[in-house]
Amino acid sequence: MEIESKIDLLIKDLNLSIPANYKVVKDIFDNPYGYPALDPIRNEICKCIICGLYIASITLTNLLLERSLKYCLTIKYTKENKKEDANLEEVFIEGINKYDNNKADLESSINSACRQSLITKEQKKELKNFKNTFRNPYSHGSADIFKDIYIKGKTISIKNFNDESDFFKKCFEDDSNLEIPLRNVPTAQGLFITDIARENCFPYFQKVDVIIRQMLSNLKK
Repeated sequence: MEIESKIDLLIKDLNLSIPANYKVVKDIFDNPYGYPALDPIRNEICKCIICGLYIASITLTNLLLERSLKYCLTIKYTKENKKEDANLEEVFIEGINKYDNNKADLESSINSACRQSLITKEQKKELKNFKNTFRNPYSHGSADIFKDIYIKGKTISIKNFNDESDFFKKCFEDDSNLEIPLRNVPTAQGLFITDIARENCFPYFQKVDVIIRQMLSNLKK
């Protein structure tokens, strides 16, 4: 009975979120890149946003960003250094070894993409900002997700930290009026992370999508 009620609640939540969220992501959802290497990830991000899985959409956007850079760098290198009569198993191997190896971190991929004219200097700057704002915090579970966000609470003695739920209630009672950095309060972060992700996931995805489409266009030149 309990499982059924949870499923009913999930369906209700989906029925509420899907129509509005589809309108938000419709343009990206309905316009594939035309590259099977990237479209499944783009498609899944859209579905996450549509279904209200906002944290998941950010972590998948991190994957799409890094995957798209390595893919475009590998393909560009292969096109410019193609060998006659190379078979499918070997044709991409040099590009993979150069741009898609264990040492190819996001920072170096961004720099390489700019040097190879796949992205502009402004886009390089923007992607490095995304790395520090979204990719690193969400992929590494860092408290930097909550940077510059404040909540109202009160100062109480840590000796009251015997029961987390009771401690939490005392910290955030109705008369709480002290602004506290959310980054410093791990017991409260879980209550706010979904709202933070809801606010940021689509703008982040949309900006990454624009850059990816430009990279793919540059790849054809």
